[in-house]
Amino acid sequence: MAKDTHDILRELVANAKCKPGWTFRLKDEDGALRLVIFVPGYDSADPDDLTPRDIDHYFPVPTATYNMKSWRRWMFECCRGVENHELGEWFRIGDERPFSPMHGPGENPYVVHEIRPMEDALTTQDGSLREPYRSEK
Repeated sequence: MAKDTHDILRELVANAKCKPGWTFRLKDEDGALRLVIFVPGYDSADPDDLTPRDIDHYFPVPTATYNMKSWRRWMFECCRGVENHELGEWFRIGDERPFSPMHGPGENPYVVHEIRPMEDALTTQDGSLREPYRSEK
């Protein structure tokens, strides 16, 4: 089996820059390597409170033999994930946050979800409702 190319990733992380205040580091936690993207910000739960609340976003580093361009793309996609997450935290229509990130166990908080009723998933293209599958009941 080929050795991973985390040495290439380490060099990219050491030289990475993005939005003002963002920083990048790698963290080894019991043999599991993670990319940590630090983002300065505020608490989205209380948008009127402008007390700074900085956030570390953690991404598991794949054991891969990526070349420099592939690692660079992977880091960029992690940054896009941070943007998805933060935008989902902050975007509101009135009091509703329709794209709030999923933070629960087993969820990927960097994927955009739209909070909608099950009825929307069961509506067909002609506007009628189909029967739910057993797994949807």
